[in-house]
Amino acid sequence: MKIAVAIKQVPLRDSPLRINTAGTWIEEDNLSFEINEPDAYALEEALQLREKHGGEVIVISAGPARVAQSLREGLAKGADRAIHIDVATLDILRVANSLAAALKAEAPDLILTGLQSDDLGYGQTGVILAELMGLPHSTIIMQVEVNPADYA
Repeated sequence: MKIAVAIKQVPLRDSPLRINTAGTWIEEDNLSFEINEPDAYALEEALQLREKHGGEVIVISAGPARVAQSLREGLAKGADRAIHIDVATLDILRVANSLAAALKAEAPDLILTGLQSDDLGYGQTGVILAELMGLPHSTIIMQVEVNPADYA
């Protein structure tokens, strides 16, 4: 079974945030970043599913070059491969379109995302991604059970 996990890199919790001079986002120069906590849970679930049923886990993230750090972290936690989509936008539809284009080529059996990001908190990327890919979607998952016979 091929499982894709969308992860987002967000500012480290409790970081002092300042608005940039353009007034469009936060000043990132002196910030540290980490994997969004709900996305880390999705990655852990994917790794447990792979351990139980076999297959491959792919982490995917859209963002600037610094996102490679979080993708390497996902690989260190046990993901098999990573995909970085270099985009510089906060537009959720553009991000979801970029993720969908990359994931269509991968043809995963299951895509996991966190519920919402710790920075913007919209909780829409996974929903839009599922719609763009013509896949069912569910939020606030507490447990996942997979029947390996469905993916033979």
